[in-house]
Amino acid sequence: INLISLFGFIMVLGIVVDDAIIIGESIYTKIRADGHNIENVIQGAQKVAVPATFGVLTTIAAFAPMLFVSGFGGPFFKAMSVVVILCLFFSIIESKLILPAHLAHTRIDEINEDEIFSPYSNIPWYKRPSRLFQRANRIVQKNLHYVIENKYAPLIKKAVENRGLTAVSFLAALIVIMGVLNSGLTRFMIFPEVPGDYVVVELTMIDGSPPELRDNVINRIEQHALDLNEEWALSHPDDLPPINKLGAYTGGMTDLGTPTAGDGIGLLVAEFPFGNGNRSRKVTVLEVENMWRDRVEDMPGVKKLTFDSGRSIGGGSDLGFNIIGQDIEQLERSSKALQRKLKEYKGVYDIRSSLSVGGEEIKLDVKPEAETMGFTMESVGRQVRQAFYGEEAQRIQRGKNEIKVMVRYPEGDRKSIDNLESMRIRNNFGDEVPFSSVATASFGKAYSRIQREDGERVVTVSADVDAASVQPRIITADITNNFLPQLREEFPELEFDLEGTSSETVKLLNELTTASIAALFLIYVLIAIPLRSYIQPIIIMAVIPFGLIGAVIGHIVLDEAISMFSLFGLVALAGVVVNDSIIMVDFINKAREEGMELIEAVVNSGTQRFRAITLTSLTTAIGLMPIMLETSTQAQFVIPMAISIAFGIVFATVITLFLIPCLYVIQDDLVSKFKRTEQLSEIAVT
Repeated sequence: INLISLFGFIMVLGIVVDDAIIIGESIYTKIRADGHNIENVIQGAQKVAVPATFGVLTTIAAFAPMLFVSGFGGPFFKAMSVVVILCLFFSIIESKLILPAHLAHTRIDEINEDEIFSPYSNIPWYKRPSRLFQRANRIVQKNLHYVIENKYAPLIKKAVENRGLTAVSFLAALIVIMGVLNSGLTRFMIFPEVPGDYVVVELTMIDGSPPELRDNVINRIEQHALDLNEEWALSHPDDLPPINKLGAYTGGMTDLGTPTAGDGIGLLVAEFPFGNGNRSRKVTVLEVENMWRDRVEDMPGVKKLTFDSGRSIGGGSDLGFNIIGQDIEQLERSSKALQRKLKEYKGVYDIRSSLSVGGEEIKLDVKPEAETMGFTMESVGRQVRQAFYGEEAQRIQRGKNEIKVMVRYPEGDRKSIDNLESMRIRNNFGDEVPFSSVATASFGKAYSRIQREDGERVVTVSADVDAASVQPRIITADITNNFLPQLREEFPELEFDLEGTSSETVKLLNELTTASIAALFLIYVLIAIPLRSYIQPIIIMAVIPFGLIGAVIGHIVLDEAISMFSLFGLVALAGVVVNDSIIMVDFINKAREEGMELIEAVVNSGTQRFRAITLTSLTTAIGLMPIMLETSTQAQFVIPMAISIAFGIVFATVITLFLIPCLYVIQDDLVSKFKRTEQLSEIAVT
């Protein structure tokens, strides 16, 4: 049991009661019509048992493929899917066996209107709470009945009569929402950003920088934080300071969270204050991070400087690109070009490269004609190393210490390039020649760390993004489609790939696409079994894309970015929204089997299912409301998922009540037209 699985329990609360509502409402309707006895309870449960069971199975089918999502999002999806699947599975047993048994032994007292609405003075005090509930129940029933008979019934009849216009209207709404998604009005962050209570500043100096330079940079960054606190205290005397505690360390953290030491590494940690008493904080940790970063100017000797308030739950930097090749100079030039391009985007900061450039080095190259004389790169390099670094001759033990005795040129002969060019090199035959006659020496840059992948050198250019200003996916798409082709033309020997969050985003979207296809296939099969039709499942599944409309509107209204949990909610929504549609279509089929006309069967089934459909949608949405209103840091991860399901199912309710009946009639029209065409063809042949 962890944070995500606990939220899975909360999320499934509104879903598990759907099946119970459908069974209970069917039993209630049967009891009201034919009286309260065990036989009527059984018949009421049996009337919707098959479609209700398969409705729950479709929800399980939507969550099942999520168990196989890998990558960073895999554990999140698995933890929640396991909880939801098990809860739904046992809800089938409860709603089909235990619930009818309870309802069979629960007597509904028949009380007339006059007695229910009689003055409280005539009612004993211990009966007043139950009588108040009965009054509210009766009022809601009357109003709901009025809405069904006088509002919904005429609307559904008019919608079915103008079914083409109704279907086109819903399709137009879906097209508009797709346009909104592509327009950038909704933010998209595959890994949700959740502010923490700390700002961590990581500093990496250029290789070879002295510790004094690093300490000077740390002190300047620290002073900017102290100045920020002082200025804030003057302008906001009643507010808490932006930074409560500040620690500076000469060392850093590795990717695994373990401390590292080094002359060129520094770490600063600023703690965000908590509200106490009458004093509150009016600035967010993200605003503190941005104000602190803006104050820090470019400083000499700094290779990497990042500010992080713990907004992202994983996946690395918001933007990441791999440059792959063997030519180190081309790698360096292309990485600098990419860094300059990233600087052009608003909201992109902490741009850095993994190419670790140190001091200068001397590069040796053996002349081609020297190889015929028995000189190789290995032999020349070994002798130069022996002359300038030394060769171990022996070791002498002195007490507990062991002293190495190194043989090399005197210090005066090891200080200039002239000493190198004038040294004598011996070949395999024992002949000695000047270094300059067999090899050349040139100055170049030294790379303290070279990253390789599959034998190829790799340079990673990464950056972070202010999600309030720009979306990472838009920048990634622009660079991938417009800038990287230019780099490929300039550097044809290099290859380019995505890294970090950019790579994780593509991978996760591909896996979610595969999971969605698998879920849709399972849902189709589970719908086709009880309906015994290949066409009607398509009608029911037509409601699934329209759930996206409500989900997108919900994210816009609540100003939440669409994240991987939003996508998870959309996949889960696919299984939830078809439940009511299955029973709606099943009711229409049974009404037609009893001889009812098509339009009458559709309208009658809609009015019969209005109450159950509305209740199931409201319970699911209201059950998710505590998550959507939660302000704790932990809840911020799953709020996008709750928004997708809650708003999506509310809009899908409208789809179920209006579009599904229209599509059913359109399908019947097409089948009838096809049959008439087939009959005319047979007559013509005859």
